[in-house]
Amino acid sequence: MVLTSRLRRLQLAVSALLLIGGALLMRPHGDLFDAAQLLPFWLAAAVMGLGFALSWSLPSIPRALFWAVAVLTRLALLAMEPGDDIWRYLWEGGIQLHGFNPYRLPPDAAELEGLRTAWWSLINHPDTTAIYPPLTQLLFRLHAAVAQQVLLFKLSFTAADLAICALLAARFGAAGTALYAWNPLVIYGISGGGHYDSWFLLPLVAAWLLAERDPPPQGLRPQACIDLLLGLSVALKWITLPLLLQRAWSRWRQFRRPAPVLSTMLLGLAPLLLGASLFCGLRSCPLLPTGSTFIRHSRSAEWLPHWIAQLWPWTLQTNAVHGLLLLLALVLLLATSARLGVFAWRYLLALLLLSPVVHAWYFIWLMPFAVPSQNWGARLVSLSAFVYFVLPSRLPNWQLTTSERLLLWLPLLLGLLLSARGRTESPLRG
Repeated sequence: MVLTSRLRRLQLAVSALLLIGGALLMRPHGDLFDAAQLLPFWLAAAVMGLGFALSWSLPSIPRALFWAVAVLTRLALLAMEPGDDIWRYLWEGGIQLHGFNPYRLPPDAAELEGLRTAWWSLINHPDTTAIYPPLTQLLFRLHAAVAQQVLLFKLSFTAADLAICALLAARFGAAGTALYAWNPLVIYGISGGGHYDSWFLLPLVAAWLLAERDPPPQGLRPQACIDLLLGLSVALKWITLPLLLQRAWSRWRQFRRPAPVLSTMLLGLAPLLLGASLFCGLRSCPLLPTGSTFIRHSRSAEWLPHWIAQLWPWTLQTNAVHGLLLLLALVLLLATSARLGVFAWRYLLALLLLSPVVHAWYFIWLMPFAVPSQNWGARLVSLSAFVYFVLPSRLPNWQLTTSERLLLWLPLLLGLLLSARGRTESPLRG
């Protein structure tokens, strides 16, 4: 017993040190467009991944150490060179301060030439107008008004990320929440890469945990809070709209009356509609660049669309076919998933499998909903997703080889099978 206790303490210490040390090793190697940075980046990710894997069998983690690792790893990566998405965040926030609408003018518009900064050339897809929802644009503007600086944006994303850690730890404990809080993909994607996904995940996770509180929430106020939180998530990221629809459908099945459904939809859509009113005119509301090549044809590290294209090459000319497949999946999920957490896990998983555009940080979306079950697919893809980062240094050839694609995706699929076999596939178990 004493020996086991000592081994557990050693395992805990090694796990924590590897995660913090790996983050420090990773910090100088953020410019992944430079092929020379890729190997040291991967080595650092492997060190963090080993520390993460060691945490999987820990029966408990002291709260102080849990937070020390969660905070220190993120702080270590704040100074890291970010991914290229953040330059668009800064740009779109900045031009709003000068009265320009990012939904109407792409970064390379002649009207905006006088606003170009030293980092303007780093903006991705400069010929495409904004794709982020209105509330996100307003937050970009608010941050840019304070300082058009990478560090400020990263601090905001990291604060939301740590708030998610706090919500999950309060419900599921430190050891379970380590799947999210000590996850190297989450830590890099938010604090290192500077992706804003924690903004939309925070209200989504809050809505889920409130909706499935024990005992269930009663009364109009908590129900309205759930609807509004889901609406905030939708207004920050388009992909969460089906979760609001699931919430409305669940309310219909519960009450069989239109009033609760209408209340859910009105509250849920209010943040999106109010935000859109600031960017739209009476004659047009171009919130998505539907005619752009990026929307219609882009591919990135996809799974099912890649294999479908091997059989039917014509599908490479349009991404609409995969939208139809996702719509079919949504209909099936709405018919079979009664609880918000189950639906969120299954829907986000289907979205990733069917999406023609997948980036490594998209897998972060799954992680909060994997915490209760400790799903093996979520665990393993948190490590294998780092294969994706071979792509930036290959521009303009943004394609994975077959072996790279399999290395990225098969751990997720095998992990899902392993969890299903162990009857732990539901993100609400445990």
